[in-house]
This record gives sequence, structure tokens and C-alpha cells, in this order.
Amino acid sequence: MEKSGLENTKLGLFLAGVLLIALFSVTASGDDQKNLSIIMDYEPPKLFTPKNIYIVSKEPVQVEFKVNAIDNTNGKVHVQCDKISGSIFKLGKTTVRCETEDSTGNKSRSSFVVTVGYNIVQIPSWVKQPTKFWIENSIDDKTYAKTMSFLIKEQLVDIPFAKNPNNSESEIPVWIKINAKAWIDNKINDDEYSIILQWLINRNIIQF
Repeated sequence: MEKSGLENTKLGLFLAGVLLIALFSVTASGDDQKNLSIIMDYEPPKLFTPKNIYIVSKEPVQVEFKVNAIDNTNGKVHVQCDKISGSIFKLGKTTVRCETEDSTGNKSRSSFVVTVGYNIVQIPSWVKQPTKFWIENSIDDKTYAKTMSFLIKEQLVDIPFAKNPNNSESEIPVWIKINAKAWIDNKINDDEYSIILQWLINRNIIQF
């Protein structure tokens, strides 16, 4: 009977040791999986910026806005913008560019446009048709520029804050067409495309 009791004690100690090892293995495995998920994190943070902001004013004004970012492993992460909320925005359009990064180096970028002024951009939807002809090379740069010049002159297209030309160029850069196609495909809005038109006006390509 004494021998049987000793064997039972040894068996109990053995089973307790097995249980401790099993618990340690599960804990270690969980930590390893957590560390592995951090190392294998390729998903950038979700960056939330406001929609384009329009402020009716005849002078520069202070503009408040909110930006934030959430990461799948880090939770809330810091966002850096080239303009901070509460900054004074001048008359016209200002593009605010923001960027965030998680602990593994995944980055997200976004931007929005702040427009301060009394007038707003007005571009009828049918203007996309001649723009499409131009992108598809059915009409050349000169014809498209003349078309837009006529529409602006006749106030069928309203582009506030267009600057007086300070230089002159004869060709439209490729990046302009790329942005024009994005406008037709509704990837950028009228306000953003008006910045492109202002660029063409400022270089005397569009004249009115």
C-alpha cells in the first residue's frame, strides 16, 4: 500500500509538470503569434481627412478641421499635416496634405482642399465631353485651350481666383491630362480640377 501511495504521488507530480509545460507552451505560442502578426503587418493605417472645405469670406480666415488615423495593430496613430487646424487660410484654394505611419513603417497619405472666397467653382457636367475628346486626342491642346477660354470668358465656367498670367507656355504637360482623366472618371471633383484650369490660365495657355 505504501508503494502504491508513492507511485500515486510521483504520478501526480508528473501530471502537474506536464500541465505546467502545456500552459507555458500555449502562452509562449500566443506571444510568438502576436509578435509575428506585428512583424508581418503590411496594412497601412486608415487615414480620415475631411471633405473639401468651403468658407465664404472676403478676407483670409481661420479654419478648423479634424484629421485622425487608426491602425490595425497600433490603434490610434499620429497624423502630420502641412497645415494645422486653426491656421489662417488665404483667399483662394489651399491643398492640405496629410500623412501617417504605423510602427512597422506602413504609410497612408490623403489631402483635401480648403477654399476661402465669395464665389465658388462652377463647371457644368457637359464640359467633361470636350475634355474627353481632348484626352482621347480627338482635339489637340490648342483647340481644347480655346474651348475652355471661350467658356470662361462667357461665364459658362466660373473659376474664381484665377491669377493674371505671369509667363507663357505653348504645350500642356502630360500630368494635366492625367488629372483631367481623373476628373472625367469622378476621381477628383470640380474644385480640384479648377486648380488645373487655374494653372493653365496662369501660364497663358487658357486666355480670356
